[in-house]
Amino acid sequence: MKNKLPNGFIFPYMLLLITGAIAYFLTNKIDAHLFVNKFHHPFFDTIFYYVTYLGDGIFVVITLIITAFFNVRLALLILASYALSAGITQGLKHLLFDDWMRPAGIFEANAQLQQLYLIPGVELNYHNSFPSGHSTSAFALFFSLSIFSSKKTIQFLLFGIAALAAYSRVYLSQHFFIDIYVGSFIGTICSLLVYQFGITRLNEKYNQSLLTLIK
Repeated sequence: MKNKLPNGFIFPYMLLLITGAIAYFLTNKIDAHLFVNKFHHPFFDTIFYYVTYLGDGIFVVITLIITAFFNVRLALLILASYALSAGITQGLKHLLFDDWMRPAGIFEANAQLQQLYLIPGVELNYHNSFPSGHSTSAFALFFSLSIFSSKKTIQFLLFGIAALAAYSRVYLSQHFFIDIYVGSFIGTICSLLVYQFGITRLNEKYNQSLLTLIK
């Protein structure tokens, strides 16, 4: 069975990619981060402190396990998409861009860390900024989920959740915009490729619960 591509996710994401690219080339990542960092509120401090965990590997694994009890094909899509995208992102982080500093690292090195609004309780990372692993995982996960939803409103909601999870990394000053931009692209593309060239080829029997499959 081949699902239709989730236009409710794809179209707003394409718009985000275009506007994000324009914004990126019109400014530099330091000034852009300082500008975004000005907009904060205690309510959003709390919200984004927890929303960022939606891109954590543990959350992805928990979602994968729960999903397997409803649809094995979807669970396999999440597993393969997460493994592929995480492998690419971690490889880039630690092999090609291991010297890219995160906001805290750059601002501290230039004696500007005091310019940032920092959220109490958030442990800042200083290294391996590019690309964002949380953003990669969030988009790989929620794009995978959107493929198996036939409702555009649900697809758009899943896009919104992925975008908020990615943005939380900037809000918490754990990443620059370019980090989450590229991370989201890796996650989405990997999920799409896994679905198109792997999941659609699976036998129909996998389109059911794990409990039913192992009986």
